[in-house]
Amino acid sequence: MGPHRHARLFVTGATLSYVGTAIVPVALSFAVLDRGFGPDALGLILAAQSIPTILLLLLGGIVGDRGSRRAVMIAADFLRAAIQALLATGLVLGHVSILSFMAAAALIGVGNAFFQPASGGFITEIVSREQLARTNGVLRTANALAMVVGPAIGALVVIGAGPEWGIALDAVTYAASAACLVAIRLPSSSSGGRSERQSISKDLSDAVRSIRDTRWLLLVVAQFAVLNMLAIAPFKVIAPVIFSHAAGGAGMWGSLLTAIGVGAVAGSAACIRWQPRKTLLGVEFASFLLVAPILALAARAPLPAILVGGVLFGTGAALLSVLTITAIQREVPPALLSRTMAVVQLADMGLTPMGYVIAGPALGLLGESTTLLISAVSVMACVGALCLQKDIRAFEHRG
Repeated sequence: MGPHRHARLFVTGATLSYVGTAIVPVALSFAVLDRGFGPDALGLILAAQSIPTILLLLLGGIVGDRGSRRAVMIAADFLRAAIQALLATGLVLGHVSILSFMAAAALIGVGNAFFQPASGGFITEIVSREQLARTNGVLRTANALAMVVGPAIGALVVIGAGPEWGIALDAVTYAASAACLVAIRLPSSSSGGRSERQSISKDLSDAVRSIRDTRWLLLVVAQFAVLNMLAIAPFKVIAPVIFSHAAGGAGMWGSLLTAIGVGAVAGSAACIRWQPRKTLLGVEFASFLLVAPILALAARAPLPAILVGGVLFGTGAALLSVLTITAIQREVPPALLSRTMAVVQLADMGLTPMGYVIAGPALGLLGESTTLLISAVSVMACVGALCLQKDIRAFEHRG
């Protein structure tokens, strides 16, 4: 089986899984609320999924670097498929408690923690260095499209058959992803370069040291953490508050989210054929695009201008993701790749909850426009500071 067939199988499985994942928010919400549990219960269930992912992400990266990433991903897919199938069965039979929902969500989070770092490293085993950007662009495009069509499919399934069947469909997509991975047959040599067996703390310290000693990567990771805390998280809190003041605000917020999705598709598709040689300057350009809807909302611009800002935001977020992941896959040694991905993802996620927490008090103290303006200035300051760094300006991808 050739590398192109490997890539097609992987992309097919990932796309099906993306669609299933996009269906779940609709199906799960109605499954919980239809059984008399309130929004507080739904929040607990969502937290039950995210906490194990955060806690186990680094361990997932270590496991991915120590053995077969393909085997780790298959196991994670089968775990998630089995859990969703059991949950759907319990819903059909009417025997699901709030604890059952939380346990299922937690186990899905465990699967995510092991699948994600292994996936980032596995791509380098099935795709040539020259095809990494294209493959990452295809995957990000598939993910963006799934985020657009998945909720609509979920709504149709919930209306036509019930939320339990939406969750069952997610189980099927995980199983399909696992089947695609099983069909990929790699030579044993492709697993070479893995880290030697050593303590978990040593495995982790090697990855942290690699990031610390690779200055461009340290700068970009720090920037992601700051952007999520000071800009992205506050934007997600404050934007719906602003729209709530207007007639038809829910529709306006939905339109902005759709515009962001359209931009994400456009940005991801662009990466399939375009890869700037000055990759990290491309990352900074993409980061700068994130300020567009923030500034538009701060200025109380008309809705069309805000929607254009949303398209630019989605485009920037997609470019940022693809360019950064591709740079890491090209430059980080294969034996450290899954662990490095895990550390990057953890830094990316780690300060986001703090951003959600500080958004409310900042809103009350400073007001909507001032808080958003500070967020936008934070983004522009980060971009300006990093563009002045030689490690960012001089970085070029090599093939």
